[in-house]
Amino acid sequence: MLLKGEPLRNIALLLLIVLTILGKYVYINVLLQVALHTILLVYVGCVNSTKIYDTQKEREIETMTQKDAFMFPVIGSAVLFGLFLAFKFFNKDYINILFHIYFSFIGLYTIACIIYEKFADMSMFQNMVKKEVLEIPAIKFLLEKPAKINQLDILCFVLASPIGVSYYLFKTWTLNNILGMAFSIFGIENLMLGQFKIGFILLGLLFFYDIFWVFGTPVMVTVAKNLDGPIKLMFPKNLEAASSGVAPTDFNMIGLGDIVIPGVFVALMLRFDMYNYFKTHTIKEIPFSFSNNKYFIITFIGYALGIFATLAVMVIFKAAQPALLYLVPGCLFTSMGMALARGKMKELWEFDEENAVKQLKGETKTD
Repeated sequence: MLLKGEPLRNIALLLLIVLTILGKYVYINVLLQVALHTILLVYVGCVNSTKIYDTQKEREIETMTQKDAFMFPVIGSAVLFGLFLAFKFFNKDYINILFHIYFSFIGLYTIACIIYEKFADMSMFQNMVKKEVLEIPAIKFLLEKPAKINQLDILCFVLASPIGVSYYLFKTWTLNNILGMAFSIFGIENLMLGQFKIGFILLGLLFFYDIFWVFGTPVMVTVAKNLDGPIKLMFPKNLEAASSGVAPTDFNMIGLGDIVIPGVFVALMLRFDMYNYFKTHTIKEIPFSFSNNKYFIITFIGYALGIFATLAVMVIFKAAQPALLYLVPGCLFTSMGMALARGKMKELWEFDEENAVKQLKGETKTD
């Protein structure tokens, strides 16, 4: 852990587990569930993302390019509209069978990766990491280079399989949320924007993308309601008595994009704080405090306020809301406002994470 004295990640994970278990048996206010889940998931993902600054480990860092940022809403729009047409002209049950199989496998893989990340650092598993079992050759469009599978990989897949198999067999809303939360944390901690300006472009474009597809057309809402898979978190609006205990009657939903996309930007602000600290301190742990993590804390508050605003407007107008309409200003205005107040806007705008990691590893000199 590179954040010294950071007390909340494990508490946040525990709260997510408790909410998931309790939510199946006891009604918890749906707005409270949406707010808590999104905020806690972003926090956990952000803290986990600091692993790239661990100079003791060699990590391949893949960052988004400006072209990727410009193409993201274009590709997203094509996929979204394609799904809308598919649900309109084909039997949605057959489409969902395909997605059901896909998400079961991807969910198993994601949870196995999360388990591997934790186990690989433990001394008791080091021998398993070193023992290669097989090698998967490069596959065009899937694997750019051969992938080596070791004993720990196999163990993690075995440990993750109960969730993946259970989702495939039962497909309950609770299992949907477990996979959705795993996707959210995994996405935030591993998707690197690379530069502040790329984050600005991406969030700015998706701001208009979300508004158009939610307010301008029925496409987004239709796909969200018809696509049966962990691309969203689902929270019961009410629970009724059933033979197995209680059963939900209706759901409130929030898409994973509203968690992951702003989440990777908030995570970038945490790593910007860390870079600023590490380039002036020889110690490789940053004490967690407002003075050391000001950009992260203020941007995280901006995200939380964006969620609260989304829920408030949804209740007032009793209609689905494009969450990025509120989350994007919440994240951009707070981070840029902090930079302007401190006279650091140029430094923030030019922040390049690949160069930052190289500097911290001593491969290049700081300015």
